[in-house]
Amino acid sequence: MKIKNDLIGKEVVDESGDQVGIVDDVEWNFKSNQVEAIILKEGGISAKIGLGDKKIVSYDMIEAIGDKLLIKGKLF
Repeated sequence: MKIKNDLIGKEVVDESGDQVGIVDDVEWNFKSNQVEAIILKEGGISAKIGLGDKKIVSYDMIEAIGDKLLIKGKLF
């Protein structure tokens, strides 16, 4: 899926500009043919050694998609 491949690995920031994670996977609804959520892993050194937490963010929380994903409000 092109959309999934385009999103995985993108940095995710909240509205204050803080990095909240990296897109690790995408939940796709095959009936509606739309993205339902993105799964984030923590950025930084903890993610590199496999200790980062994963968070699920509903697609309606995404404000904008570009070089980075901008989410509405503060996630954490």
